[in-house]
Amino acid sequence: MVPFDRVAPSDYERKARMGRALGLGGVGGSRGLAGGRLAHRAAPRRRARIVLVDDLAYVREPIAEVLREAGFEVIAVENGPSALAELAQGTVDLLLTDLYMPDMSGWDLARAVRARRTTNERGQPVCIGLYSAMLSGFTREQLTRAQVDFAVTKMGDPSALIDAIERALAWAEV
Repeated sequence: MVPFDRVAPSDYERKARMGRALGLGGVGGSRGLAGGRLAHRAAPRRRARIVLVDDLAYVREPIAEVLREAGFEVIAVENGPSALAELAQGTVDLLLTDLYMPDMSGWDLARAVRARRTTNERGQPVCIGLYSAMLSGFTREQLTRAQVDFAVTKMGDPSALIDAIERALAWAEV
């Protein structure tokens, strides 16, 4: 078991490096925080739609605000069934879910999304990201088996979350 702050399988890293070398928007650009806000970033080709799932509003809303400031369209919901309803519309590019929630965990939600073969409006599989305050017990292999695109710590650096999302979307060519 390898402790980590975030997990990005090697394919994602390779695609991100390749995208930066080609100068693709949304892959490179400035990162970090400026005065409590995300620094200016290159505008993506289109606004990616993200469903954010967390049972705790005091966690969900600040994360949603960070994502909106980064230029994403965010649909914030409090549980797995609500997320599945949003995903069924076929207009979502990425699911970002808390790992530990009552009734339906992030793992259960990821399995349900993959079992339903949920796609975005272009017919591609929806990207899935997990977040939690405690990720150190998981390996890249477990995430790969669960068909999860990335994982980040809940209370980590907001720019690391944005970077992980941008890498997953670039890999999926969204």
